[in-house]
Order: sequence, then C-alpha cells, then structure tokens
Amino acid sequence: MTPNELAAIIDGEGGPAPTSAEIEAFEALIGARLPDDYRAFLALTRGGRLRKPVVFSLAGEEIGTERVGCVAGLCADEDCSLEERHRTASDCDIPEGLLSIMTDGGGNDIALVLRPDRCGEVFFLDHEVSGGEGRPTLEDAEGEDWVYAIRFASSFSEMVAGFRSAPF
Repeated sequence: MTPNELAAIIDGEGGPAPTSAEIEAFEALIGARLPDDYRAFLALTRGGRLRKPVVFSLAGEEIGTERVGCVAGLCADEDCSLEERHRTASDCDIPEGLLSIMTDGGGNDIALVLRPDRCGEVFFLDHEVSGGEGRPTLEDAEGEDWVYAIRFASSFSEMVAGFRSAPF
C-alpha cells in the first residue's frame, strides 16, 4: 500500500487536508520537525477511521495478524488527534521522543520516533506486555524490563508499504 492509498480510505470526516502552515504549527507545538515522508502523508488527510480494513504483520507473525484502527492526524476527534496524543503521551506510557501516529484494532499505539538520533523509525507499542514504572525512554521500552516497544519499520513509508487491504 502507498501513503496515498492509505489516505484515500480514511473517512475524511475531519475536513480538508491540513495546510503547510497547520503542519508547521503542530511541529512548533511538539518542538520537532516531522520526517519528510510523514509530513507528506499529513498533507493528504486529517486522519480518522478507515472505511475498509487494513492489516499488517510484525516481524515473525503470520501475514495479516494485526489490523489498523485509527490513523491520527490534525483533526478535532480526540481519539485521532495528534495534538491530543502528544499532550497525553506521558499518561499513556509513550516513550520519550515518540509520537503516537495510529493505533491497531486492539488499542496498541504505533509511534514515530522524533529524536534526531533515530528520527523516522516506527515502533509498535504492545500495551499488554508493558512493565516498569513511569514514562520510559525508548531504550528502556525496548529493554528486558519493559519489552513493549517493538521496532516496526525504519520509516513511515516502509511501514505503510507493508499494509494490505483486507476483505470485510
């Protein structure tokens, strides 16, 4: 799947696609520049729910094991709002320096790394195996004490390329 194909099946109830100025204002709010491929995707859609199922797999899983739930964007819907996800990241144990950009069907976060040293990497955050206390660093979340940050892809584009449309 391509980012354009993914954007085309998002419900679009959030209104017209965001402007460059809106994307830049969000970047100013979070204090980081978004990776270019993700910025380009945000310019296509405000985010929302999918009109048809999209599946993916993590390394070692059977193809189509996971399902995309909500795709976050610059929308007012609290469940799909990037701004709201950024604001509540510490409450949701999102590792420092990551931004939740979507969820799977079970409510697990899929997050984009914004830190300069690993910018653009994508992680699947499995809330059922999280451990430890407080908000972890990415390295802690990947480590043996937390073990819930699973590296998903090296970029947003690579992640979306692994998505597949599924029959209803």
